[in-house]
Amino acid sequence: MKATILIVEDEGLIALHISEILANAGYMVADLLPSGEDALEYLSKTPPPDLILMDIGLAGRMNGIETARRIRENSDIHVLFLTAYSDQIRIREAGEVSTFERIRKPFTEKDLIAAVETALIQTKRRPE
Repeated sequence: MKATILIVEDEGLIALHISEILANAGYMVADLLPSGEDALEYLSKTPPPDLILMDIGLAGRMNGIETARRIRENSDIHVLFLTAYSDQIRIREAGEVSTFERIRKPFTEKDLIAAVETALIQTKRRPE
């Protein structure tokens, strides 16, 4: 079985689309969560996924960068950011939390799968 991926995205249709793409590629989608607070609660109660796809602009009090920062303080779960933002401040902040390339919205199915596979390889959790 391929890796398990958690999706943290506040746009429901985008989250469902990502989930379908990943499932069709053979990945297991752990859950779809709309906020950083939900992600932190989820991770405190469940086994960790192999990778988290996290939107930078989330609903709730915390953005995706702050959520990823808190996750990384307590675990070695890696985060791959999704974003429509292109300003240098957010890009720099995201780079301080995750060394992966971010996935720019809108993205293609091919780009998403390639980014996920690259991130999993870099974390030594190779896809099958």
